[in-house]
Amino acid sequence: MDIQINVRLDLILTDKGDTMRTKSIANIVNNNLKDLPILLICLFFFMFGLSIGIFGEILLSAEEKESLQSFIDLNLFSSQIPDLPYVFLLSIIKNLFLLIVIAVSGLTIIGFPATLLVLIYKGAALGFTSSLLIETLGTKGIVLILLSLVPQNIVLIPVFLIAAVASLKISLSILGNSPMDIKKGLRERAGSFIALMFILSIFLVGGCLIESFISPFLQQLIV
Repeated sequence: MDIQINVRLDLILTDKGDTMRTKSIANIVNNNLKDLPILLICLFFFMFGLSIGIFGEILLSAEEKESLQSFIDLNLFSSQIPDLPYVFLLSIIKNLFLLIVIAVSGLTIIGFPATLLVLIYKGAALGFTSSLLIETLGTKGIVLILLSLVPQNIVLIPVFLIAAVASLKISLSILGNSPMDIKKGLRERAGSFIALMFILSIFLVGGCLIESFISPFLQQLIV
């Protein structure tokens, strides 16, 4: 009898454990599905910025393009080694500032449009630079993009997209609530949100290291 009871208890506990694991997996899937529309919105604004950058470069006058080509020749094809620590410092300041803007815009609730502006800016900068290199250098420009722009952006673009999704999610989930509910919602979500931003900032520093110390050496392979 005792053996039968123990077996039944084991079966019940096993069923409950399986049910809890199934619910946990279902919750993760549901949360990801809920975040999917926000991710698509962020991707849209990033691609929108990319298009702005490309068309902005196309619409430049011949004189402006010639001036930029001279700038590229002077800086990219110079035998002088750049001051890499200084380049790293500039990259950190620029990208960390944008990440802080995204974080603050999420915590201020009504400032969430700033997050979308950051995505547009990042896309526009990447689109303009890529289009300029391709038009100026042709096939060599494509190789240069692969060596000097792609490595760091493999890290930086996901960092900004994840930060933007988290920022918009916390803003939209609280927006429209009463002032008391807004304060309560911020208290509940601020800790995990700030922790996420801190983790993303570590990856951001990694992307800046690639941009400052690895990409310049890869770039020298075709210069």
